[in-house]
Amino acid sequence: MDEVRFGTELQKAFRELAHRYAPHLQVAATLTLKTTALIKVPCFENDNTEHYKFLKNLNDEIISSTARRFEARLTHYLYGNQAAHKHKKHWAKPLILVAVEGNNQYTHKRPHFHIAIGNIPESKLARINEIITQAWHDCDFGNKEVCIKPLANNFGWLDYMTKEVGYTDNDVFGSCQQRCRVKSCC
Repeated sequence: MDEVRFGTELQKAFRELAHRYAPHLQVAATLTLKTTALIKVPCFENDNTEHYKFLKNLNDEIISSTARRFEARLTHYLYGNQAAHKHKKHWAKPLILVAVEGNNQYTHKRPHFHIAIGNIPESKLARINEIITQAWHDCDFGNKEVCIKPLANNFGWLDYMTKEVGYTDNDVFGSCQQRCRVKSCC
């Protein structure tokens, strides 16, 4: 009799959920996070010459805020003001699925996001690599290591994104707006 691991059932459930979005996804990206960042904040609103600088370490809250910041910057670069327009904001946003890996003290991996992105305007597809890279570098904890590829096998990438769900890695899977921590799943 084969032993059924918890992760396999949880992976299956996450994969079934993610596979619903597969036909709409266009780009895959792996974005590496910094473990520590130097944050600069202007001292005065009307004076840009002086900044207060401090080091901040990566934690779960910062990982979530970095994902939201990346989504906001990417939405801005792809759709501009249409994303805020009353009659356009329901379609003027990218579809983003995010999996966080390496956020665990017991793994040798550097924390990183595996991302699947869809609903990219046709006019922006030719420049999508530089747009994603720019949005990532706008994030304080965005590291220089970025890998972006067009999706040839959407189901394969989604399966890869969920490979750690329910196992030893401390992982998160979901959209930027609605994340579900696997350890205390909804």
